[in-house]
Amino acid sequence: MTGRDLPDGNFKELETSGAKQKSDSSVVAKVGASNINAWILTIIYAMSFGVELTVTNVASQYFHDYHGTTPAISGVIAATFGLMNLFARSLGGLTSDAANKRFGMRGRLWALWIFQTIEGVLCLLIGIITLSSTAPSLAPDAAQTTGYVSTSDGWMEFTGPNITATIELCGVAQVQITDVMRSNVDAIHSDLEDAKKVIIMSDPLGAGADCISHSGTLGTSILVFILFSVAVQMAEGLCYGIVPSISKPALGVVSGMVGAGGNAGSLLTNAAFFLGGARKDQAFINMGIMIIVVTGLMFGVYFPEHGGMIVPKGALRGYDPQIIKPPAGYRGADSMDFANAEKGKQLEAKSSSSSTTVSASSSSLPPMNVKLTPPTGVSV
Repeated sequence: MTGRDLPDGNFKELETSGAKQKSDSSVVAKVGASNINAWILTIIYAMSFGVELTVTNVASQYFHDYHGTTPAISGVIAATFGLMNLFARSLGGLTSDAANKRFGMRGRLWALWIFQTIEGVLCLLIGIITLSSTAPSLAPDAAQTTGYVSTSDGWMEFTGPNITATIELCGVAQVQITDVMRSNVDAIHSDLEDAKKVIIMSDPLGAGADCISHSGTLGTSILVFILFSVAVQMAEGLCYGIVPSISKPALGVVSGMVGAGGNAGSLLTNAAFFLGGARKDQAFINMGIMIIVVTGLMFGVYFPEHGGMIVPKGALRGYDPQIIKPPAGYRGADSMDFANAEKGKQLEAKSSSSSTTVSASSSSLPPMNVKLTPPTGVSV
């Protein structure tokens, strides 16, 4: 409500003064949508911000299902992914600026490709860590549900009045106690201090080290998960280190295209990998492969005045990623003519000063009674 449109001032004031050319929305839309680099960065951003949104949605459930953590702990672990935004995206922008200072625009391109490829590799690792282990099922029904009592020696299984075995479970605790299990609690040996702590486990599909929840990989998964998050959000900052240089007359359109690509990427990756009954660790592997492959499109980004990742500037003669050019003399908000604006201000100030002087002089003169005599031979 009270902010300025640009650091230089508000649009209306700048256009009135002549510093800024009045924007033409049709020109901006055509120029922005016809830039090949803009479309490549839109797809690239889908593999960073889009992946972030998808992982934010599935992370808590992943740690609950695959590592046996409680919903509360799963939520805390998942929150570390988003918390990396406190510095990681900015770190990506700083890295882009540092690469530009040393290597120019080509440095920005290489930095984005490197860190987004690292993102894909770390995504692969998240899945590989648990892929060889048995995953617990979280779809209990009457045939799959078994009761257990917590003891100092582990878990004791019972199917009736008597304890039948002590086992190492593979599964995730469900906050659910059936009437049948509750009725059997009193029949369990009274020497168990916590005999009344009954938990329903859903379909243990394995035991010991073969089960994800007992494989001792939770700490490793969290570490890789956090590094993955840093790489994802650095890639986002690195991407927007390039966006402002794609098409300056259509910066708003290009920025919007790339941002929308992130949201579209979330829909794509979630639907392609995490819907249905497939294992989530396999989904992370598939998504990591997709990130690495799609990020290869960075080799197609080319600026005639800067070059690309492989070729120097001017190497691709006749090729311009900007298909539809802006009209001659068209200037975007990035190109201000302050000299023209200053002239306008000076003329306006001079005009205002002259009017004030004349008015002041006229008002200060005493009234005069002047008799005009026409020259000889001239009749009035």
